[in-house]
Amino acid sequence: MQWIDVDNVITCPAQEGETVPPDFAGDGCRTGNFLAVDPQHATLWLRATIAVPRSMLEQSSPLGLFVSGKAASTAWLNGRRIGSNGQPGIDPRSETPGRMDAVIPIPPGLLHDGANDVVLHVSGHSGFLHLDSPMHALMIGTYADPTDQILRFYWPSLSTFGIFLLGALYFGVGTFRGGDRAGAFLLCLISLFAAGQLLAEVSRGLVAYRYPFHDLRLVLIVLCSLGFGLCLTAHVICRFQPQHPWLSVTVVMLATLGVVVITSPYDGKAMFAMLCPVLSCALGTAFWWWKRKPGAAAYCAALVLFGALSFLFGGRFLDAIFFYLVAALLLFLFAQQAAVLAREQRLGIALASHARQLEAALDQARPPQQQPSPKIRIVDTGRIELVSTEQITHCSGAGDYVELNFTDGSKRLHNGSLNEMEVELPSAFLRVHRSHIVNTTFVESLRRQPSGVGQLRISTGEIVPVSRRIMPMVRRTLASD
Repeated sequence: MQWIDVDNVITCPAQEGETVPPDFAGDGCRTGNFLAVDPQHATLWLRATIAVPRSMLEQSSPLGLFVSGKAASTAWLNGRRIGSNGQPGIDPRSETPGRMDAVIPIPPGLLHDGANDVVLHVSGHSGFLHLDSPMHALMIGTYADPTDQILRFYWPSLSTFGIFLLGALYFGVGTFRGGDRAGAFLLCLISLFAAGQLLAEVSRGLVAYRYPFHDLRLVLIVLCSLGFGLCLTAHVICRFQPQHPWLSVTVVMLATLGVVVITSPYDGKAMFAMLCPVLSCALGTAFWWWKRKPGAAAYCAALVLFGALSFLFGGRFLDAIFFYLVAALLLFLFAQQAAVLAREQRLGIALASHARQLEAALDQARPPQQQPSPKIRIVDTGRIELVSTEQITHCSGAGDYVELNFTDGSKRLHNGSLNEMEVELPSAFLRVHRSHIVNTTFVESLRRQPSGVGQLRISTGEIVPVSRRIMPMVRRTLASD
């Protein structure tokens, strides 16, 4: 390909009724860079030169003038009209929009060795966005469909589409089946937005569309990028801060929208629409890592690496490397979600066992006089103390600690996990929820809520939630007030 001399393009305003090039010597004519030419809601004449080597003239393949930009155009080469891409007009009614990427065949013998004169009559009245650089390329090369050339550039990124589609299907099914339905739904949306952005990107190499569609394409890219980033934010926050997550999501969303609105280039809008949420999540996971939340370190490392590599490669959202980074991030999220689902399954099996024990405990109406319960060791603020289990009514998870509730209404924190506590407690203690263990000696009643979960009343008056999985197995023993 031979490009025009992009730094020496003469631009003149076109007058109504003009059908032949002017002399480019009028008062309104200016010399500047081709990429600064703006035919949006205007009609212009452009004049440039292009150097053609003898080797190109001697080749047997036909040549063409490639015009890429948001405009309709008619071309002259060395003083001869060679064709049009659409039909330029002085207003929207008189214009026929041209293709975003077009090629006009060059008649044999018209080019000569050295500098050649190129003139374009262009207009762009049909778009609804105003781009900073609407004209992309003007060059001469072997005649070929421009979409084929563009698709060669996009083709490597299409290999990631299968990952996005499989992720959407897998987690779409998980939305209706499985334990973490909210997490599966968000991952399904993340996969769909990634697939949508990829399709919007490569559409320029798949379809020879007319230039007004280019504005819609850019909007779709930004919206998909924004959807990806915000769904990722919701997924991460729900993973590590399940209580009231939507306030944090709303703050990130508003901040991201503000950055997107003030950013001018649409490649920049797409980049910040995704990277602002990613970097916000990286900061959040760094904080949760410092708070020793399980899994936060891996999330933080993955998000920081994704953001750093995206900046390293310039945030060029047309490059295949970006979608490889997105695919790698999605594979990491898939692996983390698979680990969550595996834990949910193990917990479900354990809760089912607990449910059978709870049903038996409620049926037997265990008398209050029992053998003395063993003592357990609790660690609180550096002190180690032995506590009789018969004084404990229930235990609740409290971040990195376990909150012990006693018969006198007092509470104590134990520096340990609920899983470790479950192993040490005697058989009278049953896990009825992922965050709660109860002493069945103090169970007074069990209610089923319309949502399917249960409420277990302790003799001290406190209410402990019961997992939905347990409720079907103890329905026969429910006590209603």
